[in-house]
Amino acid sequence: MANRCLCCEQPIEEEGRYHAKCLKALWGKAVAPKISFAAKDLPEKVTTATDHMSISGVQAKALIRVNKDSGEVEFAPTGSTHILKPEPNEYPGLPAMENVCMITAETLGMNVPPHGLFPMSDGRLCYIVKRFDRMEDGGKIQSETMFQILGATDKYKGSLESVGKAIRTHAENVGLDTIDFFERVILCFLIGNGDMHLKNWAFLIRDKKAALAPVYDFVSSKVYIKRESDTALTINAKGNKLKQADFESLANNLKIDPKAAANSFEKMKNARERFRELAIYSELNPSMRQELEDVMAERFKRLFS
Repeated sequence: MANRCLCCEQPIEEEGRYHAKCLKALWGKAVAPKISFAAKDLPEKVTTATDHMSISGVQAKALIRVNKDSGEVEFAPTGSTHILKPEPNEYPGLPAMENVCMITAETLGMNVPPHGLFPMSDGRLCYIVKRFDRMEDGGKIQSETMFQILGATDKYKGSLESVGKAIRTHAENVGLDTIDFFERVILCFLIGNGDMHLKNWAFLIRDKKAALAPVYDFVSSKVYIKRESDTALTINAKGNKLKQADFESLANNLKIDPKAAANSFEKMKNARERFRELAIYSELNPSMRQELEDVMAERFKRLFS
């Protein structure tokens, strides 16, 4: 059986574990940089106790770049180009889970930054994603999260309708960004991503023009947190037991044409087998692949029964 690329999960003909084009998109050249440190060497994650159990509450993140002289990955508190997430002991396989969920978004044509899995010095895979708020020359692109835009005080308090309203108010390309947002909301439900809080939706602002930022932090949190709600932010005033009618209500609230909303549902429904295949060929261990499949099967049934 052919190897599969650790960035895109597609079969790979050449030697190694990466397509040259995937490495080039992520690093600017077709070479995987060496990571000479392990998860234990990362700065400690400062956690604050909250009543909301979440993956982001325990996952360390490191700002990194490639050292031009050594070709190795190094920590970069300033001037970083990428974000590295190691595997937390509490949530085994989380880098592989994020990678497969981001690929799932990619297969639907969503705007996803280059990303992939890379071995650390202890052999465990970490997830690395290219920063979308940086220009090629290292300059910053202004980004604002919905937490900032809505003047929120708690990232878990709010509704997806209020996020949609902000998109309709500020986005340069209202029609496209509204549909994009709606489809991301459906996808998050289908993969069991119940942690899309106000800081996980953002705008990129260029020349005073706002556009929905690329997809980030997509992960099937339901696999890890069994008692988690369907959604971090309410839909149709609900956080749980969501059905198609709730998403139709959201589409209506977003002023999406019923035909366009029906097309979005159809697009998701038709992608079911592809989602399953991605789970099967992911770097997750067999039992976690099965759990991801089970979550998706239950969600597809609820949405399209």
